Amino acid sequence: MKAICPKNLKHKRFLTTAHVMQEWVVDEHGNFIKCADDCLEVTEEPSPCNVWHCNVCMTEAKVTED
Repeated sequence: MKAICPKNLKHKRFLTTAHVMQEWVVDEHGNFIKCADDCLEVTEEPSPCNVWHCNVCMTEAKVTED
């Protein structure tokens, strides 16, 4: 997979979604209070089907499956 910023080919960092597992601090009812850690495990990595944006100029990126 490769993401390209159509506005500037030198831009190499992008924003997209991934699914992660976190450990939470909760109250006695299971309500979220805060994250105990950053990330325990990645359960789904970024997909070329996601929307990707350039992290520099916020232009929507073009993503290919190389």
